[in-house]
Amino acid sequence: MKKLLVFTLIFAGTLGTLNAQNIKFKKGDVLIDGVSCLDYTSSSTNAEIITKDGNQTIILKYIRTGVGHNGGLYTKVVFVEQEKSFTSKSYIFNKKLLVKKLLSDAVIVDCGIDESKIDKFIMKYDEGIEETLVRH
Repeated sequence: MKKLLVFTLIFAGTLGTLNAQNIKFKKGDVLIDGVSCLDYTSSSTNAEIITKDGNQTIILKYIRTGVGHNGGLYTKVVFVEQEKSFTSKSYIFNKKLLVKKLLSDAVIVDCGIDESKIDKFIMKYDEGIEETLVRH
């Protein structure tokens, strides 16, 4: 019984590390597990993630509402070619977190974007922040 428990714990730990992917941003390249997979540009308020063929672009925007301590921060993610976007305040996405979530939800597969997964991804993270702001 003890051997079975040890085996189960080791096997479960191995599965967790198989799914974890190493993501690094270096000189305009997004490296996933050491492989140059995507391109990116960024500034203090925006980041742009682009497929290597240049056909798909995802823009990440940091948007501040109000001024000083009364202001809030949210992120907007835009899938440019699909003309789809979402806003989030609970998850303040940065480049790395966004790529990590896109990978874990299979929106990014084999260094490309699976368009069939975008709508589900948007539904999962969209909080409708801009719609709420317009109503007030």
